[in-house]
Amino acid sequence: MTSTAATHDSTPTTSAPAIEAVFEAILSEIVRGHYPTGARLPAERELSRQLGASRPTLREALRRLGEWNLVEPRRGSGVVVRPMREWSIEVLPAYLKWGRPAPGQSTIARMMVDLLALRRALIVEVCRLVAPRTTPASTAAARVALTRAWAARDHHARFQEEDFQVMRAIVEGAGFLPAVWMLNRLSGVYLECARAMSGAFKPPADYIEAHTRFLDALERGDADTACKTIADYLERHDRALVSALEVFA
Repeated sequence: MTSTAATHDSTPTTSAPAIEAVFEAILSEIVRGHYPTGARLPAERELSRQLGASRPTLREALRRLGEWNLVEPRRGSGVVVRPMREWSIEVLPAYLKWGRPAPGQSTIARMMVDLLALRRALIVEVCRLVAPRTTPASTAAARVALTRAWAARDHHARFQEEDFQVMRAIVEGAGFLPAVWMLNRLSGVYLECARAMSGAFKPPADYIEAHTRFLDALERGDADTACKTIADYLERHDRALVSALEVFA
């Protein structure tokens, strides 16, 4: 009896790949605007038939979409698409991939520029907060990640992962747990967006030099110099990236 139940739970229709495929299919349709704000998704039986999925698989995919604030069940209306302003940041990579902005919404190009600007502002302000709490010992892991990132500069995905770990190691070393948790939440979004730009751009030649100056300033508690150094680096990096992608504000 136990063996039969275990076998049933592992059937392909409720496997992680099956759930992911259904999740991606509905996500792409919402982001493309096929199901606009306020639209009701097809009834569960019909949607299962359309997607060739079991109803347990569909329910799990819808639950995940609900976690991203894309849909919500409404009494008497079924599952309804929520307004874009309520969506979670996790939607961003999918929007960059499939989005079809309506009139009055930001274009994909504009969103890329805005995303880079938001990243710069976030990093600079976090660095200002952690500078008084940073010591040579607390930057050791960041320097190791920096070296690993540069060694992986010709392998885009690995470089992005290690580069992300530099900032994570800085805030973790400073004991700034809210920032660590925030970065944990954003890591998947950041790396998905970075993978979407794979091959478009390589790190600047002064990557190690600029970050070393930045870390040295943090260790001295010199927030102004640290913030200016990393802001200058990111602005140069982002201008070059935008140019490489032929994305203009």
